[in-house]
Amino acid sequence: MSPRAKTLFEARKNQGVTDVLDWVTNREGQNLGLKFFDDVGQIYEIQLAKMEFTSLPKDPATLKRRLAYFEEVLREKTHHYYLSSVRGKGQIGHTNQYLTHWFYPYKGKFHGQMIKAILNFMGVKESSLVLDPFVGSGTTLIECATLGVPSVGVDINPALCVVSQIKCDALSLDYPAFEEFVRDVTPARIFRYFHRKEMTPLWHLTFSRLNYDAKDLIDEAWERRFQKEEFKSPIEWRSLLMLVYLHALSDYTYLKGTNKERTLEQFFMRDLEEYSDTVAGTFNVLRKLALQIPKPRVVFGDALHLPMDSNSVDGIVTSPPYSIALDYVRNDQHLLDYLGIDATDLRQRMVGLKGNGEQKIALYDKDIRRSLIEMARVLKPGCWAAIVLGDVVVAGIRTNFCDRIIQQASDTGFSEAWALKRPILGGYARLRYEYVVMLRK
Repeated sequence: MSPRAKTLFEARKNQGVTDVLDWVTNREGQNLGLKFFDDVGQIYEIQLAKMEFTSLPKDPATLKRRLAYFEEVLREKTHHYYLSSVRGKGQIGHTNQYLTHWFYPYKGKFHGQMIKAILNFMGVKESSLVLDPFVGSGTTLIECATLGVPSVGVDINPALCVVSQIKCDALSLDYPAFEEFVRDVTPARIFRYFHRKEMTPLWHLTFSRLNYDAKDLIDEAWERRFQKEEFKSPIEWRSLLMLVYLHALSDYTYLKGTNKERTLEQFFMRDLEEYSDTVAGTFNVLRKLALQIPKPRVVFGDALHLPMDSNSVDGIVTSPPYSIALDYVRNDQHLLDYLGIDATDLRQRMVGLKGNGEQKIALYDKDIRRSLIEMARVLKPGCWAAIVLGDVVVAGIRTNFCDRIIQQASDTGFSEAWALKRPILGGYARLRYEYVVMLRK
């Protein structure tokens, strides 16, 4: 520290001003050579930084490998610095959209950096098992994988199960071999293959088939929808290329008629190049850091009836659907249609899409309570569940499910409950705040 900086630091202490790093690390930050990322500044980020630092062992190797909100340990870059340097489309600082997080434009994602800090606070290890019962697009599973922690995700939407599994599998994809394959087959031929019209009829997935592995869903999708295979490759490669097409289809659907409109093939070529850059960056950074990535498991299942044994998981991180604010089925109808999934029954099973008006809120409240009971059942005693949810306005009334969950904690099987609040900057008009509700069994 320079003489001037030291003088200013001492003056701040004399004036009663608390140094944030000292508060977060209980005055251990200077000794460990810790440095926040420059964009860490919101109160909830500082709180999460303190929670993760306090819970982790204080050996520098562990801190460098696991910390989410710190750029340096002993003046060396953390793993999160390198992982978040594999930048994705729409990335903000070191918080989200890095690695394969950005694959497929799913609405309602939460921030990977925040999830990593929560996992650190929970103290999950390489021998632990983490569950996300509303897995969505797989953010929790990707963060668990980068920490070397086994994980399983469950979702009632089979299309999202497919998307999440493909994104997770892409973390361990052999990029040099994949890139050579794409070059040999040619992007134009790949586009024509996925754009063809001779698709088989709708694939009606009944909910009697719940608790079906997403890998089996992907196998069945290829058998049912793509009966003629024009090029041989590992199914993970073909599925990733299908996800590129689905991403392009989403771009084409939502940007049609705007000044960003392009042809579907133009979107595909652009997205394929950007996906390839990300997969290359992921391959190189994981090799540089010598990280062993466990393969997450995704299950087509119901959060209200979890396919897990009681007392079997070491941590839960999830975000229930904001379906009373977002219509996930309508938003992803093009995805369901392309995969050939008949979603007739999905609206009757998905949390938040049942009923209308006040009835919808009542049914959502009932389902959230039921899901909490299930989470408490499968969680080991003394372990944590983190529930990320929004404060939305329905029919002019602002909901407050954060308080509802905390009030019901003891009735649903938890002994401790509290929450963090963060503003949604530039978020949806009906969603201004997000809460991280922490529940301990």
